[in-house]
Amino acid sequence: MLTRRRFIGETAGLGIAAGVLSRLVDAQAVVPRRAIPTTGEELPIIALGTYRTFNVGSSSAELEPLRAVTQRFFELGGRIVDSSPQYGPSEAVFGDVLRQISDVPRDMFVATKVATEGREAGIRQMEESPEKMGVDSIDLMQIHSIRDWRTHLPTLRAWKEQGRARYIGISASREVLYEDFVAIMRNEPLDFVQINYSVAERASEEIILPLAMERRMAVLINRPFVAGALFPYVVERSLPEWAAEFDCQSWAQFFLKYVLAHPAVTAVIQATTDVGHLVDNMGAAYGRMPDDATRQRMTDLIGLTGRPPWD
Repeated sequence: MLTRRRFIGETAGLGIAAGVLSRLVDAQAVVPRRAIPTTGEELPIIALGTYRTFNVGSSSAELEPLRAVTQRFFELGGRIVDSSPQYGPSEAVFGDVLRQISDVPRDMFVATKVATEGREAGIRQMEESPEKMGVDSIDLMQIHSIRDWRTHLPTLRAWKEQGRARYIGISASREVLYEDFVAIMRNEPLDFVQINYSVAERASEEIILPLAMERRMAVLINRPFVAGALFPYVVERSLPEWAAEFDCQSWAQFFLKYVLAHPAVTAVIQATTDVGHLVDNMGAAYGRMPDDATRQRMTDLIGLTGRPPWD
């Protein structure tokens, strides 16, 4: 399997030396923010995910790369951290990492999910999440893959009313869930939706993203790299010269800027255990974004116009 680390090592994937890129990102102003429609609260447009990356043990060797990535994320202005009990020990591992960081931002925005069936089981899981993640309360509680959503949504509403969660929402990352996902969006008042979207997985732009704008719901995007599966499609290609027209310096930024250019998107979730990759990803927040014509050019270049082979 071609990992992103190997891909960058074997190609000119970054398009710019890591040290130079780091200085460029450091020199930028505060990370661009976008507003949550229901309140106007603004959030940085690059988020830190914990899927797979934080699913590790408790040894210092396993935790140290995550501590370095998380600390650098905060230093560069990142604030949104997204997790789920479905991600193995990721919530608890994030809590372990957080305790090793002395300058945790006061405006950190913690998002997690309820990922079980049954009212009481859901409440227990939700009550465990803040303790595991080392925070007093959860900013955004979501229903993971809309699992048992009819049971959990009243609990989420109650938590919001009680101030135990500031925002509520639903998540999905598979097209098979879209029909029910859309029905929930049409009929339930939600603050957030989280959905998969990328240059290769574009089905959510047909109904879900426009509906989120219509219903005034903030949008978090997962799988912008399709869990890393996009990089093999560009392994033998150089970044096109026209990528400079939207201030793009790497393939990772190419994929992230494609997502961020959609007007419905509030923030995109990226995940990594490598500080260099983190800096590169954060660079996607800055500069110009591709317009509609350029985004079409981007999809044509990648060439995944039908159903992706990983479906």
